[in-house]
Amino acid sequence: MRRRWLWLIPGVAVLGALTAAVFPVGVGILVALLTGVVAAVVLYRVQRARLLELADEVNQWLDTRTHPPVDLIDETPWRQLAVALNALGAAYDRRGMKLRRERPWRRELVDSIVGPALLFSGEDRLMAANDAARDVLGMPDGDAGATLVQALGSASLIGAAREARAVGRPVQVDADLGQREVRGTASPVGDEILLVLTDLTEQRRVDELRRNFVVNASHELKTPVTSIQTLADALVVALERDARKASELVGRLNEEADRLARLTHDLLDLRKLEDRGTLERGPVDLVQLVREVVSDVTSAAGERGISISCELPESAIVAGVEHELRLVVDNLVRNAIQYTPEGGDVTTGLERADGSYELVVSDTGIGIPQQDLRRIFERFYRVDVARSRERGGTGLGLSIVRHAVQRHGGSIEVESLLGEGSTFRVRLPIERSG
Repeated sequence: MRRRWLWLIPGVAVLGALTAAVFPVGVGILVALLTGVVAAVVLYRVQRARLLELADEVNQWLDTRTHPPVDLIDETPWRQLAVALNALGAAYDRRGMKLRRERPWRRELVDSIVGPALLFSGEDRLMAANDAARDVLGMPDGDAGATLVQALGSASLIGAAREARAVGRPVQVDADLGQREVRGTASPVGDEILLVLTDLTEQRRVDELRRNFVVNASHELKTPVTSIQTLADALVVALERDARKASELVGRLNEEADRLARLTHDLLDLRKLEDRGTLERGPVDLVQLVREVVSDVTSAAGERGISISCELPESAIVAGVEHELRLVVDNLVRNAIQYTPEGGDVTTGLERADGSYELVVSDTGIGIPQQDLRRIFERFYRVDVARSRERGGTGLGLSIVRHAVQRHGGSIEVESLLGEGSTFRVRLPIERSG
């Protein structure tokens, strides 16, 4: 209350006394009361205006980073209130500056985490999320301040974050996000919650592939092993009763042993190719490899009346591992011979294109049905199971080819028409890559 307004109180009293002296007592009292009421209303409006003005100044602090001080007033009570408000504003200024300094640091901390990570405030509001987390959760960029429910959208992850806050220790949970499976670890950091996600999708896929591989490998190994055991038992009997039959059984025993050996070697080759270690690359001449492989199979192909031709340049040098690239050429050429009827043709060629050499292996064989084309590179997958086993195939050849080509940064494509033959195209980069 301003001091000049305090003069109204004695002024009203003097006015009442003068009125009582001039007018009758009743009239004087009435005039004094009316004057007092008017004075009170004026005082109320003045103080209310001052309070509204002060409140407006404080409300404006919400829109600014710094708090401009309110005006100091001469009257002691108002001055004390203004000083208290200015002190409060200064304290919030200091706290805001501290938070602004910490916020970039926290964002940098979350961004530095390799896996998906999110940080939530004590009010369950999103403070920071790295790009990996946005990718896994499908979050837009401009979602700062989103609630726990809005940011995560998974009941399991939301429950883990809330439980971690409640119990004050890390909580781990697995969650299904549609196309992805993740494991979330929610950890309390002060009054905030750090949620780190681990994408389990690839791991689960690999585990499934390993389980299928073990089942398929066990089945494939059991077949020749069982045959060898049966033939061995029959051979014991035949040696005593029928020498000619014994000789036939020995031949079949050798065939099954060879099949078992090929399967074992293919399994070992595939296991080595699946190793993600660094390749010890060196210069490899694909022309020389093709010539050596063709030379090895020419005799077997000739026995079946299959013609093998090569269209090769003088040399085709690439950076790679000779043994693995030999597996590529050997499996493609032998497959072409295996699935080509007597009197057919197999053609092998090399062409240079766009920094790569393209190995082309074509045949006039039985071809591959369109519905099987996308699966022929799977382990143990056979288009014609009976024919493959009859020819001693292991079902791993094309899977070995694919792994070897991928390890060298190349690609493989196949074109085929049922009854007309198949063409495999392998592109291998000339220079070292990866």
